[in-house]
Amino acid sequence: MIVDDHQIIIDGIRSLLRNEKNISVVAHANNGREAIDIIAKKPVDIILMDIEMPILNGYDATAFITSKYPHIKVIALTTHSEKTIVKKMLNAGASGYILKNINKEILLEAIHTVVKGKTYFSSEIPIVLATLSSEDTNYKEKQKYSTALLSVREIEILIHIANGLSNTEVAEKLFLSPKTVETHRTNIMQKLNIHNVVGLVKYAIKSGLID
Repeated sequence: MIVDDHQIIIDGIRSLLRNEKNISVVAHANNGREAIDIIAKKPVDIILMDIEMPILNGYDATAFITSKYPHIKVIALTTHSEKTIVKKMLNAGASGYILKNINKEILLEAIHTVVKGKTYFSSEIPIVLATLSSEDTNYKEKQKYSTALLSVREIEILIHIANGLSNTEVAEKLFLSPKTVETHRTNIMQKLNIHNVVGLVKYAIKSGLID
């Protein structure tokens, strides 16, 4: 699957891979939310994942996908080589990191390497990796607190609940019925496997939704 918010990138990669043996582009998405929805219905082995996208970015999409579907390998495909960005994608569980200025041969090498369970990085990236501290390499910690599983509305409600608002107060603020808010609240708890408000507050803090 190719996930990128620029159709010209998707079309270009499709064209590059069209005649390759043992490689089929089975789907594409324009943001992380679309990618997650597609994966639930269609088998995918490897995802080429852009990072900066609307609705749901590549960080949170990768964190959710690698957590729920550990057999799926994600390769970041981006223009960014900054240390902080590489670190965040590794934290999210990416198996590879390549830049959009690569040629076809490098793209194929990355795909074939990652599908074997190994990691692959563009030539510029190992230099960045060498500067990461041991503290930086706690790859999975933030992944535990990704909000990728939640809808935009659920995230909005979670923030209000974590800030101490009652169902009625949240309903008034969002122009919803208290019953609808209660339904969202129940769904949030089920998705996050949290059973009380204290747990929701802790989750919101650790995920960076509130201070």
